[in-house]
Amino acid sequence: MKIIKYGIILSRIREEDIETVRNWRNDPVVVANYEFREYITPEMQKAWFESISNIHNIYTIIEYNGEQVGVVNLKHIDWEKQTGEGGIFIPDRRHHETPVPSIVTFMTTELMMDLFRFSEARAHVLRDNKPNQAFVKQLGYELVPGQESAGNQEYRLTRERFDVCAPKIRKAITVLTGDDSPVRFVVEPHDSGDELVRLLEESIKTKPGVKLLQDSAAGRIYAISY
Repeated sequence: MKIIKYGIILSRIREEDIETVRNWRNDPVVVANYEFREYITPEMQKAWFESISNIHNIYTIIEYNGEQVGVVNLKHIDWEKQTGEGGIFIPDRRHHETPVPSIVTFMTTELMMDLFRFSEARAHVLRDNKPNQAFVKQLGYELVPGQESAGNQEYRLTRERFDVCAPKIRKAITVLTGDDSPVRFVVEPHDSGDELVRLLEESIKTKPGVKLLQDSAAGRIYAISY
């Protein structure tokens, strides 16, 4: 499964990817932004992968300019209550000074609020990570009451707040990337039998503004206009 927009490709993590993801997650640059800072072993990584391989988590590898650069996720998804939590890590400092982290964060927030129609989204940001705090606030996230003294602070975003804050950011990203095309959702041959991909595809097919661009042995591609 792939999701493509703004020059970014998000590919759902498969078992053959987990060693790469483990090495990224153990990078000191990434560890510094997490509450959990223990070294992750191959056995721990395999157990983690098994725990997130379900309909309540969407973990994807970020690809930019043909290079895999990090991971972005939607986790703790409750499809009935329409809620979930986003997160991202990019180990290579070269990309920290580029728009990539902000574009990916906005892209996945769009998925939650505009495609999946979540009622609210959540995010955790370390109290001393001021740049991340500033950006999630631009997206409309607000600090949850009682989190002022927490080390790993919880932020909440409602769909109404996102609808107010998103247009300005969307316009800036569209100008920056030169990409105002619809989102492309790609179902690949190896996705056959995957419960999460089936759920997402069935949901997407019923939405207005969706066009099936390809249906072949190579997979199915949908164009989605929010």
